[in-house]
Amino acid sequence: MRARTRAATLALTGAVVLAGCAEEKKPRAPTEQEIHARDFETASGVRGRHLYTCGDGAPLFVDFKDEGLSIELRQAEQERPRVLTAPAQGLQFVGDDGSATMKGNELRVTNAQGNTRVCRKQ
Repeated sequence: MRARTRAATLALTGAVVLAGCAEEKKPRAPTEQEIHARDFETASGVRGRHLYTCGDGAPLFVDFKDEGLSIELRQAEQERPRVLTAPAQGLQFVGDDGSATMKGNELRVTNAQGNTRVCRKQ
């Protein structure tokens, strides 16, 4: 009986020690798309909305949605958006009429005809 108690105590002590040694999983840093989805930088106060200026000087309003997995593109704040989605963080956004990729403060938007506009976050 005493041997069983000792074995049980040792097993329990070992389990507690091993549990204490288990590595804590550190949370990953948020991606740029996730950060953009949480904040806003236009006077409209729309969460996730950012103003970009394209190479031709035209504005581009970009709304980051769904934790950065979806973007809505508008030339004017009140117009109907083009919606592009990405399957995972850091991947290309795609839609019926084009695609977009992000790198830092730069957004490259390509339409269905293959024309690309480079826009930078203001």
